[in-house]
Amino acid sequence: MSTDYKPGGKAADIIKNITGSGRLPHAFIIEGGGDEAAELAKYLSAFAVCSEQDKPCTHCKNCVNAFAKTHADITYVTPDSSSKSKTLTIDRIRELIKDAYILPNDSDSKVYIFENADSVFSEITQNAFLKLLEEPPKGVYFILLCQSAKGLLPTIISRCSMINLGGEAEINEEAQKAAEEIANGIISLSEYDLLLALRSLADKVLADDILRAVKLILFDAVTVLSGAKASYKPELAKKLSSRFTRKKLLDMIELTDSSKYKLKQNININLLTTQLCGEYRRISWQR
Repeated sequence: MSTDYKPGGKAADIIKNITGSGRLPHAFIIEGGGDEAAELAKYLSAFAVCSEQDKPCTHCKNCVNAFAKTHADITYVTPDSSSKSKTLTIDRIRELIKDAYILPNDSDSKVYIFENADSVFSEITQNAFLKLLEEPPKGVYFILLCQSAKGLLPTIISRCSMINLGGEAEINEEAQKAAEEIANGIISLSEYDLLLALRSLADKVLADDILRAVKLILFDAVTVLSGAKASYKPELAKKLSSRFTRKKLLDMIELTDSSKYKLKQNININLLTTQLCGEYRRISWQR
């Protein structure tokens, strides 16, 4: 028994970039997509456990079991049956953490898939899960499926490779250009360059898209450091990944996310850009 499933359309391009090096980032968020997201999660889990060089081969025992959802090393994490709220409990997360450190049975990897992650996780359990997500044992992977990543903490989102299948609106060229200037400002040794680039956020119509594009560029850089190919702005990602550590990039992603929330609260734009410039610089220079 085997499967003929292959990612198509937008997913195919994303997966090609992510798996081009033959390695997987340790964590994914698949946003939107319904049945396609579920199939893609199985495809990624098969990639992780496949025993052949051309992954996923779709016909080895590990692949067949992965697609059949019967693989001993692939766990679909669900709430306890006793949980009235149908959410993951702290005890369930503790069990998962303990299990992650147990060696796999039939392959060299273990995969944990969270269906409906935006509804089964509470803020408390996300924080309990965060330490494992940040520093998982070797060969352990996480796949979080959700309708909207807005239900997940920024600290969770920033540590995962994002795959959006929900048809998120395209970022217009003007916002992309502004985001590239901000990214170059972050790289620049001149604080003035960054402050000047951040002034583009004064355009309230474009501001949210600009920060979304900045976040995608930073994600690209983290992807490069994980050994995979950048999918959004490869040249900028390469520059950022050679200049900053993974931790610094993740801190910048979290800062960018928090700034998006401040924009919605109508914070004074001059104050925001000054704060952003200072915080990007602080992260850049910290040891």
